[in-house]
Amino acid sequence: MYFTERHRYAIGILTLLCVVFIWVGSSFLMNNIFANQKYNKPFIITYTCTASFSLYLLYFICNKKRHIDKQSERSLNSNDGMNVNNHPHIDPHDVLSSMHDEEKLTTRQVAELGFTFCILWFAANWSTNASIAYTSVASSTILSSTSGLFTLIIGSLFGVEKFTLIKLAAVLISIFGVFLISNGDEFSSDEPGDDIPTNPLFGNLLALMGAFFYGCYTILLKLRIQNESHVNMPLFFGFVGIFNVILLSPIFPLLHFTGLEQFELPPNITIWTMIAINALIGTFLSDYLWLLAVLLTSPLTATLGLSLTIPIALIGDIFFKGLVMSKEYWLGVFMIVGGFLCVNF
Repeated sequence: MYFTERHRYAIGILTLLCVVFIWVGSSFLMNNIFANQKYNKPFIITYTCTASFSLYLLYFICNKKRHIDKQSERSLNSNDGMNVNNHPHIDPHDVLSSMHDEEKLTTRQVAELGFTFCILWFAANWSTNASIAYTSVASSTILSSTSGLFTLIIGSLFGVEKFTLIKLAAVLISIFGVFLISNGDEFSSDEPGDDIPTNPLFGNLLALMGAFFYGCYTILLKLRIQNESHVNMPLFFGFVGIFNVILLSPIFPLLHFTGLEQFELPPNITIWTMIAINALIGTFLSDYLWLLAVLLTSPLTATLGLSLTIPIALIGDIFFKGLVMSKEYWLGVFMIVGGFLCVNF
């Protein structure tokens, strides 16, 4: 049994590392779409990526009939009673599985949960995607990673997280690190071009907004279901996707006629391909893997592991874009990482 738990934990760590590389790669892909491909449409891209969650419902519908047939067979086999010892044809594991299923939220409850959180989920993704259009991938990744600290602050207010002076010190250290990054976000490039951040302060603010919304989402989800095993997460994401498709469609004409974001389909196959890759891998797959990593390890381990996006994003900005970070920037990075380490340990 001990070996099995260690094996599960190892799989969770490997899964988490996959998520880290996918998220950083997705950030660079988004930056390429905004800057190099001249398609600065964060709402359309985020709408498409979030809508990809609705594909989980297709899997649910395709397997619904098979599940009903299996339940019918179990019902026929248990017509004479529920005494497992007197009925060798009934598998005790099936009985335990049925008892565990009773603890899960029903499909309607999951739909209501998805409806409650879909707007908050979209706001988090839109803020993060839009921030990349104005600041560097490294800044966006680092500031988005502070969602764990927002989770600590909001969780303490709602009694989900235990408040301690050590955690408070970690939060203050990380906040000061964010301050240093926002004020030290100055770059010099060996090859000047359009990749230089156009409005770092505004982009950093959007990234912080995304982190804040993610913190709110995590705490509210924890308050509603208490334990992740009580909800079918793929089904939950499926409802989040379909509700976003329906509820956010009217925003397109609002953004178009106000001039905030002109509606325009991707002009070439290259941008279509980038958006599809980001939707299917950077959103649809990565979020499922992240949930799997949380279940196989722990939320704290997952939060600490995702902080690895920071050095990876920095390496990407330095080697692929020729950006040079200021001393204040690096000090802010170390302070944020130190805050994460303090909170997790």
